[in-house]
Amino acid sequence: MEWNTALESFGSSLGIDGLAPDVDGSCALLFDSRDEVTFTHDGEDHALFMYCEIGDASALSKDACLALLEASLLGAKTGGAALSVHGALGRVVLWKRFDDNALTPDTLSLAVNDFLAQVSVWKKRLAELNAAPDVEEAPSEGTSLDTMNNFGMFV
Repeated sequence: MEWNTALESFGSSLGIDGLAPDVDGSCALLFDSRDEVTFTHDGEDHALFMYCEIGDASALSKDACLALLEASLLGAKTGGAALSVHGALGRVVLWKRFDDNALTPDTLSLAVNDFLAQVSVWKKRLAELNAAPDVEEAPSEGTSLDTMNNFGMFV
């Protein structure tokens, strides 16, 4: 289904008639007066990206960064989404990519609900990570990220 049609139908299901993307193919919606989700369509890649700022990146400790990277690995702990840092804004962002040819109003609605659940989880988790003190531990042999020597096995 075409992205514009899927978005318009999705909007109608929310009570927003005539919902349409801007000239750049994007649309932002505020859910529950707290979670602004931006939808961006990439026609060349046939993809829809959904993203939401979940917190301040400047407050991230080393331990928090490592926890976010670990959780983001293959989307296993994020419902298939990824955690990133928007450098220019200094914000942590949760985002997810969808193939646009699989979008229907129903699948878009389910995807948004699933994504919003992850936004809620990761806003809370990020606040917890930022509140926790950064603990410096003496590195033991073989555990430092700087000494990884088997990287080639992943290539």
